[in-house]
Amino acid sequence: MYIKSRQDLMEFLNYEKKNYGRKNTKMPLICVREKSYLWKYNVLLRKSEYYTNTRKKIRSLIYRAWLSHYQNQHQIHIPINTFDKGLRLMHLGPILVNAKVKAGKDIALHINTSLVAGGSNDHTPVLSDNIVVGVGAVILGDVHLAKHIAVGANSVVNKSFDEENIAIAGAPAKKVSDNGRLNWNVKDKKKIG
Repeated sequence: MYIKSRQDLMEFLNYEKKNYGRKNTKMPLICVREKSYLWKYNVLLRKSEYYTNTRKKIRSLIYRAWLSHYQNQHQIHIPINTFDKGLRLMHLGPILVNAKVKAGKDIALHINTSLVAGGSNDHTPVLSDNIVVGVGAVILGDVHLAKHIAVGANSVVNKSFDEENIAIAGAPAKKVSDNGRLNWNVKDKKKIG
């Protein structure tokens, strides 16, 4: 899950560039479109992870300071080493993630989402692979979400869901559908085709 070598870094960036419509892994110097800003954030996050995990102290300090500035500027607070490869930020806007969160591959986060500790302890969420978190959703406390779950907008998830490929929504969240992330656009595809 962690970037431990230059090869890992390039593997992460090559894997994630398609999420942002990029042809290469270079960080844009000048950003015009929203996807450019998001890709720049992604590169800063991954390079900060690489330099920190490989104990390159000076570069780690430089990239972490740059990342911190960018986080404060765009209100995206995702600590290093919390997400496996495939992280996709859907829009530029507030996102808050606790440093102890552990998230799998291919996670998509919309704006105004929070993955935080809850209650009287410091336990944090664990997200399996291929989860999408809707606008304004909050996932808090010692919860585990199974693979391919779609979390509805403005949901408050405070308990675990072990069933894969379902949709959950509400406050508190409950299962609302068997159409998780794997097949949530199937109806739309049938209409088009």
